[in-house]
Amino acid sequence: MTTIFWCEDSLDGILTGIYDAWDSRLGHKNVRLKTDAADSLELFCEYRQVKTGALKAEKVLRTIRQKLGEEAFEAVCYAAACTDSKRADAIYRMVVLGLHMMNGHQVVNCLQDPDVSLVMRLRTKAWHEAHRYMGFVRFEELENGVLYSTIEPAYAVLPLLAPHFSDRFQQENWVIHDKKRSVMAVHPKGSLWVLADAKELNPDYLMCRSGQEKEFQELWKLFCKTIAIEERRNPRCQQGLLPLRFRSCMTEFRQERDELGGKQGEK
Repeated sequence: MTTIFWCEDSLDGILTGIYDAWDSRLGHKNVRLKTDAADSLELFCEYRQVKTGALKAEKVLRTIRQKLGEEAFEAVCYAAACTDSKRADAIYRMVVLGLHMMNGHQVVNCLQDPDVSLVMRLRTKAWHEAHRYMGFVRFEELENGVLYSTIEPAYAVLPLLAPHFSDRFQQENWVIHDKKRSVMAVHPKGSLWVLADAKELNPDYLMCRSGQEKEFQELWKLFCKTIAIEERRNPRCQQGLLPLRFRSCMTEFRQERDELGGKQGEK
């Protein structure tokens, strides 16, 4: 009988599932991993609920980095951010394969293996999503000087974005809020960033912008309008480079978004 380890739909949850599945000694062919997002149950299977543990997840990550290399480590982190229901089991199979190879660092090149191939494809998808948001994130200054930004990514890439902004804004207090998943990255000035639950966030507090914020937003929109060449305007090309789903968090498209929202409300 196959034993399915039911993991939390997160990187730590999947890594804990890998730890528990390996530690179960049931045999790799007799176990599978699924996330709690994949809610379909199967017949003739035993289910084990995985309790996410930071220590277990850290041990697995450390093993991946040491035995399989930096590229595999990055691939696992990025693939786990995607929404594919098969990713948890694919990551597990890739780790098992790598640990049984003479040179585990070569596991990322085993693209003929369907599980490795899936992990590497998901890694590419998540990387592109994170890379785009590195350029599309727009911060607004709150009344107390904190820089605040909202994003709604297709994948859970916030932990992949935070190190980028932590490196560039080390001396700033900033928050990046993933509204789709109700989680936020919080970076105190001169310290390390942390992930926090955004469900208890006070929306009224976020509406209090600094005195100069509106002025700077208008200047930024004026700058974007001024450098545009009207004769070479190409909306189709613009949407290809900047899809509509990214514009909800971008200052330069705020007026366009508000007007569209108003028209939809009138209908």
